[in-house]
Amino acid sequence: MGMKKVSIIMVNYNGATYVGKKDLKEAIESFLKTDYSNFEFIFVDNRSQDESVNIAKKVFKKYPHVKTKIIVNEKNLGFAGGCNIGIKHAEGEYICLVNNDDKALDSNWLTELMKVLESDDTIGAVFGKKLKWNNPSEVDARGLTMNPAGLMQQTDLEDKINECLVWQTPVLFRKRLVKEIGGFFDNDYVILNDDTDSSIRIWLVGYKIIYVPTSIVLHKRSATMKNLPVEFVAFHGRKNTIQTLIKNYETLNFIKWLPVTLSIYGCAIVYYLIIKRWDQVKATIKAILWNITNLRKIMQKRKIIQRNVRKVSDNIIFRHMKPFKPLEILRGGKIWPR
Repeated sequence: MGMKKVSIIMVNYNGATYVGKKDLKEAIESFLKTDYSNFEFIFVDNRSQDESVNIAKKVFKKYPHVKTKIIVNEKNLGFAGGCNIGIKHAEGEYICLVNNDDKALDSNWLTELMKVLESDDTIGAVFGKKLKWNNPSEVDARGLTMNPAGLMQQTDLEDKINECLVWQTPVLFRKRLVKEIGGFFDNDYVILNDDTDSSIRIWLVGYKIIYVPTSIVLHKRSATMKNLPVEFVAFHGRKNTIQTLIKNYETLNFIKWLPVTLSIYGCAIVYYLIIKRWDQVKATIKAILWNITNLRKIMQKRKIIQRNVRKVSDNIIFRHMKPFKPLEILRGGKIWPR
């Protein structure tokens, strides 16, 4: 059998502005330089108002031997929606999602991921290690975990091939996985925690997610996110945390943990009022209201996941979570920004 085809998908929104023209060019080029020969590169642009698409076109001209596609969406569909569009256009048997603020350190980044994914049919997805873009001697991330209330945390994995709860980019998976987990991303997520939702569904269908420390990228953390309005980012992050629990947990865990999450957000609203962070107040209230007004749709998604996706109990994913520690939450800067 020949080398399996991989579709590498990069979603972009104003990358020339937010990531920087030079860094966006370097990011695209780094993924094109892979030593894995059978691949295509799909650049999905979320209606940028800058030179991003022209930069991609110029880089692609330097690599005429690589099959490339540029898809310009009619509006900004967010990371989740952009990836879903890219997956629809993908010809590969395997899909690899990369970020526009990631830069591959070595040309073997994809080969290392493929090696691990193909070694075991029980692996659903594999992902690489992130170092800091401007300080490669420092680790940026080795994947993510969360506590049962849905609040995200960095893992403390060692640098060896290891199981992880939530993947990060670059992430590689078989295209057939998209159908098995009921769609890779939920378009309603837009940004933030879309990876948490898809990761939980990968676990629920009975697969593992594996950290591969030999596939390394440099990461310019939050290059796009920090340029978006705080209220927009906080709203989507919190609305997505709530709906992730509603959709994916077994009934008893959903009943147990959702009130905890809502109580944390209730306390957060009081705190934001005291310190006069009106953007955070509005974002948190809107996040709760969004889930109330969209509850029928969320419950429909829940029904599909519980009937068609779930093959294992929550115990499988809970063993990869951090324990719920109220004191840690009180010290958490993301929930209690100054």
